[in-house]
Amino acid sequence: MGVRHYHRCGMAGLMLLLLLGNSAPQAHPHHWIDVFAEWQFNPKGLISGVKLRWLFDDYYSVLLTDDAAATGEELQAILNQILSNTSKHHYFIRIEHEGGEAKLGTPEQTRIGMRDHRIEIEFRLPMTVPLDPTKSDIVYRVAEPTYFVEMLHAEEGPAIVLKDAPPACRYHLEAPRPDAALVAYAASLGINESGGDDLGIQFSETVTIRCE
Repeated sequence: MGVRHYHRCGMAGLMLLLLLGNSAPQAHPHHWIDVFAEWQFNPKGLISGVKLRWLFDDYYSVLLTDDAAATGEELQAILNQILSNTSKHHYFIRIEHEGGEAKLGTPEQTRIGMRDHRIEIEFRLPMTVPLDPTKSDIVYRVAEPTYFVEMLHAEEGPAIVLKDAPPACRYHLEAPRPDAALVAYAASLGINESGGDDLGIQFSETVTIRCE
């Protein structure tokens, strides 16, 4: 398992230790999402949008499909609900540029389906104002705020794509490095408890896009 999933391994080990105290089933996170991000550049070298793809874990996928079967809903209805819920949290992505947070438009090119028995959704978020990566680095993080769900870029790649980017553009991914106290705090939370909306971002990867 790669460096990017270091915390996932660490949490699993901690949960195993806590199992002796019957606390492990309650520890955060409870579900996982593999993330893919395609950053789209326009002919002027500006970032016009980002296409996100989320691949849900097996168990959560079963929960979603069972719920759809029980209610008679189509998978598209699930996708609409997911996008509606996550819109309150900027679709779980925080993009910083030129000292501020980039503003995103309404999701488009939405899709939901199954991949190896797992629910996969895809959607494009247009930039309200295209971002110029030559003026300032673009730094982004993807996180579910409460850390009920852990979101990391997928190990199989490419998980990050700079589509149609100028040759001088690169990205750097920094793995999360939460301290032991924070990991223990997350692990202590029960399934019905929340650590607040700032917990997840502290377990998120940091990706920097730079065009020189």
